[in-house]
Amino acid sequence: MKHLLTVLLVLTMSQHVLAQQPDVQELKFIKDLFNRIQPATFANNKEYCGYIGYDKNGVLIATTAYMGKENSCMPQEPPLDLEIVGSYHTHGAFSAEADSELPSSDDMMGDMEEDIDGFIATPGGRIWYIDTIDNIAEMVCERHCIMSDPNFDATLLDPVSDRYTLAQLQQRELEQQ
Repeated sequence: MKHLLTVLLVLTMSQHVLAQQPDVQELKFIKDLFNRIQPATFANNKEYCGYIGYDKNGVLIATTAYMGKENSCMPQEPPLDLEIVGSYHTHGAFSAEADSELPSSDDMMGDMEEDIDGFIATPGGRIWYIDTIDNIAEMVCERHCIMSDPNFDATLLDPVSDRYTLAQLQQRELEQQ
């Protein structure tokens, strides 16, 4: 699990082009985490958020999911001894009015401001990874790879690419206004 942190530290010191996705074990941890949170996010139509990191014993953990609002979530401060790998949050229940199958520009800018990579779960069961080194959002898990909202209807949404820059997310948001 420390592989992701090592890669991120090395990448901070180098010029690279592609975002670094979580490895198989890290992705399993993230899937399990989101599968535990998705039922509450759909039932309450709220975002849930927190941090993923290594505790003082070197074990990968997630902080307790904090319930935010319908379209936002500000996690509680993580423990000081948590070696943070990334933030996480869900996108609430399905709505045809919300472009919630991909990160928002606010999601990406929030992670960039904190200088912490992020993981986002969508109502359609996708997982996105926000790489704050390259400022790219990349889908690391396709639709239905984790629990999906039973009311999810892909036919009501615009198509989703598997990768976005901040500028592309902002442009998409402008086009949907």
